[in-house]
Amino acid sequence: MSSDVDEEGRRLIHQRKIECLGYLRADGLWDIEGRLADSKTHPVPLAEGGIVTAGQTYHGMLIRLTLDDEFIVRDVQVSMPDVPTSECRGAVPAYQKLLGERIGPGFSRRIKELFGGIGGCVHLTELLLPIATTAFQTIPMARAMVVPRNEHDTEAYSRVSSGLINTCHALRATGPIALIIKK
Repeated sequence: MSSDVDEEGRRLIHQRKIECLGYLRADGLWDIEGRLADSKTHPVPLAEGGIVTAGQTYHGMLIRLTLDDEFIVRDVQVSMPDVPTSECRGAVPAYQKLLGERIGPGFSRRIKELFGGIGGCVHLTELLLPIATTAFQTIPMARAMVVPRNEHDTEAYSRVSSGLINTCHALRATGPIALIIKK
């Protein structure tokens, strides 16, 4: 069997890596970072000339949102070190529209309104969804278990957990996990 074909007879063509990280900053704010990297297993000719070689990143992007404890966006940093055209970087300034936005119910709809179509970069916009999830995985639990700010932080974590009821099969209102969370 050829080295570019796996044991199931499949040949890898495209790879997308997404990594999201949640940090507590020294000033008490939160940095939630998302990184995206696309590569191909074959050379790709670019519209403006040149070729991306096999394995080379051609979509390499980073978004860092700085959030407060209420999930309000206080700062936005966007970097696009690897892009297939010079036009891609023209979308970067649009993401400053996130300043003052709150990650919470309706956030997915809001980012589509702000950055859909030619309003942004589809890759950066897609990256905002796992960044939002990472914020919810980072902030409430860290405040409840690692760096509580006050005596209400554990209670606040319980409220966030209760808000997850019926968001997936495991957390269905009639299931055993929801009954534990509701206590």
